[in-house]
Amino acid sequence: MQEITSKGLDIDQGMVLKMGRQLYYGADAVHALALISSRSGVINRLNYQIFKSKNVSVLLYPILRAIRILLLKVLRKTKINNLNIKDNTKF
Repeated sequence: MQEITSKGLDIDQGMVLKMGRQLYYGADAVHALALISSRSGVINRLNYQIFKSKNVSVLLYPILRAIRILLLKVLRKTKINNLNIKDNTKF
């Protein structure tokens, strides 16, 4: 978490994937996960088919992120706030 925070990556606003020494953030993270994940099972194949394209990942990621934020608001979950931003409101 320290490395993510030191790079200024807000995990309340995007997912982070670390592979080796490389950090992937947001749409790049879902794209990379699709490329390295197993193709077994319906969900994994669907995930691969959707996110194997970097352009599609860039297009869909903000929509999926907005749905996640809305769901967290409905569930009244607080932010992780790894960047220690003063606004400590709920999602």
